[in-house]
Amino acid sequence: MIEGLPEDAIVEVPAIINRSGIHGQAVGGLPQGITALLQREVVTSQLCIDAVVKGDRTLALQSLLLDPNITDLDRAEDVLEQILFDSAHFLPQFFAKEETP
Repeated sequence: MIEGLPEDAIVEVPAIINRSGIHGQAVGGLPQGITALLQREVVTSQLCIDAVVKGDRTLALQSLLLDPNITDLDRAEDVLEQILFDSAHFLPQFFAKEETP
């Protein structure tokens, strides 16, 4: 729907709705800077999804490091540990049974 993004990326675009369903309307290309921001969001989201599915802290950390608000590795590691600790009951795949808070 948007040039420069993967075909399976979930994006908001104009649509036509009729009896046969919802039909997204391709918007073509966007300015290069906007496309770059959207590409980063797609990659960040996919890393986060893969991290949760696999219980992979490295992928989760990579996802956090793509956030422009995270400016260094130590801070990213601290944020990740806090998120995992606070959400442990929703994300048990990140913990061995004996270490789940």
